[in-house]
Parts: sequence; C-alpha cells; structure tokens
Amino acid sequence: MMKKNYQAISFILLSCFLSGCVNYSRDAGVENLWRQPQTFNNGTTTSQQVLAALGPPSQVLAVGKQTLYYYLKEQVTREGLILLIYNETTEISVFDRAMFIFNEQGILVDYSYSKLADKPE
Repeated sequence: MMKKNYQAISFILLSCFLSGCVNYSRDAGVENLWRQPQTFNNGTTTSQQVLAALGPPSQVLAVGKQTLYYYLKEQVTREGLILLIYNETTEISVFDRAMFIFNEQGILVDYSYSKLADKPE
C-alpha cells in the first residue's frame, strides 16, 4: 500500500516538474520613429531628411528610376501551457511598416504607413 502511494506521489511530482508555462516577447527591425509626429511633404522632403529623422531603413530598393526606403518593425508575443500529455501555445505577430519613394534627385514622391493593428485582448 505504501509503495503505491509513493508511486502516485512520485508521478504527480514528476508531472509538475515536466509541465510549465511559456511567455515571451521579442522585437525585431528598426524602431518605428515614423509613428512620432513628423512633417514629411511630397515634393519638398529629401531622402537625407528622412534618414536624419528615422535612421537607416530596413531595406533600400531600386524601383525603375526611383528609390524606395522600407522600414519594418516586428513585435512577437507568445503564451503557452506545456503539460505532460497536452501542449498549447499562441503566438501573435504585429508588423508596422513605412515606405518612402524618392525620385532620381532624392526628393520624396510619396510615402505611406501601415494601418495600426488593434491590440489583441
């Protein structure tokens, strides 16, 4: 009888040690300074002014005779439950982007920001 109680208690303790919660978050990309008040104007703002305000972009692309600055910020959060016979995790990724298009002279032609994502509940 004592041996069965010992085995049951050992199983419960082992199950507790082999289970746990997962919770982490990470950020990648550049700081999304474009969300701070900025005054960029098509036809007058230069590529140097955008670089001075936002820093180096995540990517620089040549599109025909135009240059595109692409800024990306990624935020990932993960929560989960790890049990002996059942696991469940949820991962949420939120991307924030900004794009600036310049002509051959380095003058801003157009720019846009991604729509702000709603905060998950």
